[in-house]
Amino acid sequence: MCDNTWKSSAMPDRRPRKATLAEMVASLPPAPDPPDEGVRSPAGREEFIDDQGRLWRKVRGPLHRRLTQRLATQADALIIGEAGGGQFRHVPATDRLATWNQIKNRLMAECIPSYVPYEFVSPDGLTLLYIEENC
Repeated sequence: MCDNTWKSSAMPDRRPRKATLAEMVASLPPAPDPPDEGVRSPAGREEFIDDQGRLWRKVRGPLHRRLTQRLATQADALIIGEAGGGQFRHVPATDRLATWNQIKNRLMAECIPSYVPYEFVSPDGLTLLYIEENC
């Protein structure tokens, strides 16, 4: 004979009630704010303000190699966006040909670093060749 003294006949044989999904979601604390985006590359935007305070609007890009070569010497400004656009390196007119010769074989290449060119214009009609370095 079994001894069932531990089980009371007054207590029903039920499992405790579990919370519904909606109740569990409602009990959660609010989600934290998303982390700061950090530096957004000018290549991925329609407009950006450079570190000298000038507004630039994207015209086109990525550019063809021949157009990039022409703009390297004829554009009003040339900026290399180092570290994926995190830092701007302004290239003076006297150094543009040398800079072009250093990067031309890495233009949209599979090697590291590679470079991707874009054309921007300012509201006052200046042309910028922005070349982003991807590492």
